[in-house]
Amino acid sequence: MDEAVGIRLWRKLTASALALTVGLLLSCGAAQAEEPTEERVVLNADRVSYNDETGEASAQGNAVLRYQGTTIRAERIDYDAQTQKVEAMPLPGEQIVMTHSSGRALKGDHLDYDLLTREGVLTGARTSLAAGEGTLFVYGGEIDVIPWDTAVERGLVHGQKGKPEDYAVQWHNVTLTTCALDHPHYRLVSKSIIFIPGQRVIAKRPRVYLGHTFLFTSPLDYVTSFERRAVRYSLMPYFQRSNSRGAGAGINGTLGWDTGSLSLGLAWADKIGMEWMLEVEQQLGKEFTIKAGVDYTWDEAWDETQYRPFASLIWRRDGWKAALNWKKDEYIEDQKSTFYDYKGRLDRRPELIVQTPWYKTSPWSWLTLWASWGNYREEIHNWGMTSANRYGLEAHSYFEKALGTDAEFFSDTTGGVWFYDHDSDDQETMRSLTGLRYRLGIVELGTAYERRYIWGESPMFWDRYEKREKIHQKVRLPVARVGGRRPFDKIYAAVRGSYDIEQSMVDEVIYSLQWVTDCMMWDLHYRNDRTSGSDDRIGLSLSILAFPGTTTSLGQRLESDPFERPRDLPKSSK
Repeated sequence: MDEAVGIRLWRKLTASALALTVGLLLSCGAAQAEEPTEERVVLNADRVSYNDETGEASAQGNAVLRYQGTTIRAERIDYDAQTQKVEAMPLPGEQIVMTHSSGRALKGDHLDYDLLTREGVLTGARTSLAAGEGTLFVYGGEIDVIPWDTAVERGLVHGQKGKPEDYAVQWHNVTLTTCALDHPHYRLVSKSIIFIPGQRVIAKRPRVYLGHTFLFTSPLDYVTSFERRAVRYSLMPYFQRSNSRGAGAGINGTLGWDTGSLSLGLAWADKIGMEWMLEVEQQLGKEFTIKAGVDYTWDEAWDETQYRPFASLIWRRDGWKAALNWKKDEYIEDQKSTFYDYKGRLDRRPELIVQTPWYKTSPWSWLTLWASWGNYREEIHNWGMTSANRYGLEAHSYFEKALGTDAEFFSDTTGGVWFYDHDSDDQETMRSLTGLRYRLGIVELGTAYERRYIWGESPMFWDRYEKREKIHQKVRLPVARVGGRRPFDKIYAAVRGSYDIEQSMVDEVIYSLQWVTDCMMWDLHYRNDRTSGSDDRIGLSLSILAFPGTTTSLGQRLESDPFERPRDLPKSSK
């Protein structure tokens, strides 16, 4: 046998014997402390030493400690069997990894951990979490790791005890961002961040930076929900000018806790004055959520600002969703056709909606179903009121398939049937949008054909539709490259519009100048509205690309892009 091979084999056998000996000694120490044998500490490394007089063990070189579903990996781990204290240290430039049996992982530069109380302090903590369409990076400061039941007892989180296997963590002086660069385009810095595993991250009143430039300290919190893959509301202000509202600005934000949130919004425009909103959301157990609040917003038809209270009870389970909604004086604007701009108020008294999960019907298509029942009262300015009960079923199908490397075919189809308590009133609708997303060199394009069919009609106007036939076109191309780091920031010029085939006219054109980074997009846009509404708008908005479905700010109107995928389509399906 080769001498070098023999030496390597002897080292492996020696390390294995030492690991086995240490495991036995630690389990004996645990037995003396009347700990169950299945809760023994297992310590492995390239080199392991144990002092049976002091009960201290030291593991060096790829050290791994396992105990009650928690795994600690570091270059060096020191363990005291008498006090059950652990200290872990990495090599310079590397990090400790602490993993829970659920798969959650934390990284840091130094760890002090108590195996008995399951509490510890991780210095230089760092982790990455799947969030929305991207990744949430959290790093810096110290992190306190606390068992869930202990955190409830101390009032650090609000909830019920009975989850001994879970834990909560509280971070101090931490930075978070969805930008993967070493010097991120934007970041939020908070003195305290609460992480509820598997549920949400709450950054308390963060300081907002663009690059190295400090913008402002938010009076509200930054709340990220993992289950819904969204930010509750955007912290960033926006600016917009429209024919109807005039010039104005607004901001929305959230005060969060582990089981709920308080969302606030404020907007002002020179033609209509101040608008605001308030919404409370509270979880009731694992499956139920209640939302309630009030909007104080302006409507154009009456030219007045109105209080609009609302409440919802929501149930979610395994992709299923049911909602019982109530709302008074909801203001609805809808461009029914090129020459019919609907404006009215609606009471939902109440409304019940049930939605199935998205089912994969083929390798390239998905399907979801909606069922709805409600009692509604509609009011139209200078027209009067109409009330009706309505129930029905709607199906939403989506299909997409790549055609080579530079083209993708898609089809988005929705069809439904609705029945009313008025004699012989019913309505069937079907809308299909079929098109291509493709690329010619550096130019991104989209072309789609939209057709809507209507049979029957509703006794109300808010859900009464007209036939539609349109062609949509989109063009975007890079016009400049910004910065000297990769990936490069780019500035794009984009234009999107639609052509009404029945009226033989272009009814809408949207021009945009976009600054796109790896994590966010600034969009300076102008909408030329050629319909009967004639509500031209110009605005500046910021989108965090990880959260494309984030609720827009109060008073801000952004046009939907017909070339986007359905926002509630499961992430794994996109």
